[in-house]
Amino acid sequence: MSTNESPRYRLFVPAAAFALAATIAASPRQALPPAKVDPAIMAKSVGDMTADEELQFSDAAEATIRRVCVTCHPVEVVVKTRRTAREWNDQVTTMRGRGAAGSDQDFAAIDKYLTRYFGVVHVNTATAEELTSVLGLSSRDARAVVEYRGAHGNFADLAALERVPGVDKAKLDDQPEALRFD
Repeated sequence: MSTNESPRYRLFVPAAAFALAATIAASPRQALPPAKVDPAIMAKSVGDMTADEELQFSDAAEATIRRVCVTCHPVEVVVKTRRTAREWNDQVTTMRGRGAAGSDQDFAAIDKYLTRYFGVVHVNTATAEELTSVLGLSSRDARAVVEYRGAHGNFADLAALERVPGVDKAKLDDQPEALRFD
């Protein structure tokens, strides 16, 4: 403590910070407007969306997550663990059951977004739909992976998966942390 700093000053600063935080917390929050995703885009699998459609979807889903999920906990808590499509669906259902406020469309967009960008897929047992929803592969590419696996056996690693003819390697390389080969 400097000679000019009184003990009263040391108590004032933390008290003022606490009062400011309490005022902010108690002030009415302006509700974020619902994000609108074109129903035609929502009906598509992520892998069959154009780049513009996927961007529109992800922007709207992120806004929905901020409105529905972040009111209770930071987004970092939501996405700290990668999950399978089924686990994300279960998690979203649980949060809805605990009182998260949103429409059926909101929860569908949240589930789809979390699966796509924070999902994990067990490549050697995944269905074509799971490969599409997590990796963003087109339906055609996902079916090719499943057929190749059936004809040649399980994939040992990413390099083996990239040998599937015609598969978009950029989408595979984009999320190596989403791939499980066990």
